[in-house]
Amino acid sequence: DKSLVVIQLTGGNDYMNTVIPFTNPHYYDNRPKLGVSENDVLKLTDDMGLHPSLKPLEQIYNQGNLAIVNGVGWSKSNRSHFRCMDIWHTAEPDSYTTEGWLGKAARQLDPTQENRVTVVNLGQSLPRSLMAEGVSVASVSNIDTHGLLSSMEQDLERKMLLNHFAQIYSPAIGRGPTMEYLSRTGINALNEADKINHPEHQDHQKSPSYFLTTNLPERFQLSL
Repeated sequence: DKSLVVIQLTGGNDYMNTVIPFTNPHYYDNRPKLGVSENDVLKLTDDMGLHPSLKPLEQIYNQGNLAIVNGVGWSKSNRSHFRCMDIWHTAEPDSYTTEGWLGKAARQLDPTQENRVTVVNLGQSLPRSLMAEGVSVASVSNIDTHGLLSSMEQDLERKMLLNHFAQIYSPAIGRGPTMEYLSRTGINALNEADKINHPEHQDHQKSPSYFLTTNLPERFQLSL
């Protein structure tokens, strides 16, 4: 099965020195000190190239496995950073919504939530792009210790406590929206932790989608 790996690099990036328009005189006119010399640019086309530190990406591009999309944006931008982040996570430039674009995609892939690990977020906090009603997302910060009560050394005692949790969560179904939400969240957490830690999933080959946030080399291995 193929995996979709989405890597979000949050933070500032000097795009003009990442994909460099080295034949455009305005680039050097406005960057007399910051501009990268044309001789140092890793040329991809006749007028665009990469920063010299991105040699591995040049190789991937030349193999036909990398595409670069320039000028991503939307019409009538108000230049608000916060509104821009809303649109980045929801893909809705003309309306305000609480659901993320990846969350909605996950709901289409598994509308009945038969697979609790259709989407796995590798990080401590859930990105807004993965939030959507009816979508359960497992957040894994450490695959070796992931799970409930994972620090307990006595396996029998841990199983007993997890069983108590399951008994607490189950009766809340149908007792109002708040209790039902808490119950389903608890049951989903139990199910996804069990599935991720099950021996047949220890090779990390079964989950079709991962959302990576930090420690890129180590976390990227989990999607392979």
